[in-house]
Amino acid sequence: MKKTAVMGIFLTLSLCASCKEHRPTRYATTGSEIELVKSLVADYEKGEWESWLSHYADTAKLHHNTTKDISLSAKEINKTLRGILANTSSYKFDKDAFYEKVIDDEGEIWVNFWGDWKGTMAASNKELIIPVHLTVQIVNGKIVEEHGYYNLSEYMARIQEIDASKKNK
Repeated sequence: MKKTAVMGIFLTLSLCASCKEHRPTRYATTGSEIELVKSLVADYEKGEWESWLSHYADTAKLHHNTTKDISLSAKEINKTLRGILANTSSYKFDKDAFYEKVIDDEGEIWVNFWGDWKGTMAASNKELIIPVHLTVQIVNGKIVEEHGYYNLSEYMARIQEIDASKKNK
């Protein structure tokens, strides 16, 4: 009788365990989506702008330092970034950047990026360090939505210093 009861409990537990819903891993630090974002960052650092644009879907909506209701295209953000970088002699992200893939409750795949942008102003040779956070939604191997957050106030202060020194000459 004891053997039958133990077998019954074992069978019940086995059935419960096998019926457990199997979901994909919700958080990861590796995968093809993370490699896509790493390639995006690498293209940015190298100034490979056509390749950088190729990571985005044609209809991608990018929200940089804005609310969700305001978006630009990848081409518009590309033009803005290139304008900012025109005032630098060098720039890159630190090697300690962190990437994380998340599958949300709706099954959407997002990749988060956190890193410090380090750049040197061309006119003054002053170094800037700006923390950056990106979160991008990826569908079928392309970025369809991106949210970027970074504070450009120190950059703008350096630009104003450069402009002021030009006027005083």
